[in-house]
Amino acid sequence: MIKSFDDALDFFPRPEHRSLLSRFGNGLRTYWNALGDGLVAARRYHELTARGMAHDEAVTKIFDEHFDTR
Repeated sequence: MIKSFDDALDFFPRPEHRSLLSRFGNGLRTYWNALGDGLVAARRYHELTARGMAHDEAVTKIFDEHFDTR
C-alpha cells in the first residue's frame, strides 16, 4: 500500500547511485541535444516559409520531419 509520495515514486532510480557530475553531464547533454534539434527545426521552418509555404503547413511538415508526435 502506498502511504507517501516517496513510496509512489520508488520505481525511479535513486539519485545517490550516480555522481553529481554524471547527473549534471546527462542533464547538459539532454539540454544540448534539445537545443540543436530546435535550431534545426527553426532553420527548416524559415526555409519553407521563405519559399512561400503557409505557416500552418510549414509547422505541420516540421513536426512530422523532426519530432516524434505519436
